[in-house]
Amino acid sequence: MKRWSLLKPKIVVAAPPRRSRSPGHQFLGSRRPAFTREAPGRGNLLYTQALQLARQHDQEAAARTAFEICCKAHPDHTKAWVSWAQFEKRVKKDQQDRFHSCRQVLQQGLSINRTSAALIQAWGLMELQKGNVVAAVLLLERSVQFEPRNRPVLKWRAVQLAQQALLDRRRRTSALTAQIKAQLTL
Repeated sequence: MKRWSLLKPKIVVAAPPRRSRSPGHQFLGSRRPAFTREAPGRGNLLYTQALQLARQHDQEAAARTAFEICCKAHPDHTKAWVSWAQFEKRVKKDQQDRFHSCRQVLQQGLSINRTSAALIQAWGLMELQKGNVVAAVLLLERSVQFEPRNRPVLKWRAVQLAQQALLDRRRRTSALTAQIKAQLTL
């Protein structure tokens, strides 16, 4: 019996470390969405290096290059795409250019990860910040279709106001269409 215990390896299971949530990642929800895939090993290392460079204000070009390398090497690492888009939005000075660069990165990520709820949600929230209500609502609702755990975002006040504005716009459009049809039949 003593001999068996020497040969039997001890297995120690530790609880995963708790992560603090930064304000930029609150939209990802309380749990990792099912369709968010993380690249193993080297992808996480590249991602960490890109994040470290992004936090340094004098390393914009190096951070951008690091995100490009990370996303090119591990295109299914959706957190890297979202972080890169947020970085682009943060570092650009011109308001129009900020959203354009952010949108471009998210679209590039979505061209590879078509069903990534995290990327769709990030794009929807970016459109909401820009004031594109229609695009924001459609993207956020699409995100919930792929990942139901993203539903709490639809309860946010800003999103509800955007949904109401879209509903009002649709009502006005249908009323206007009815008026035009009525005038044409006269």
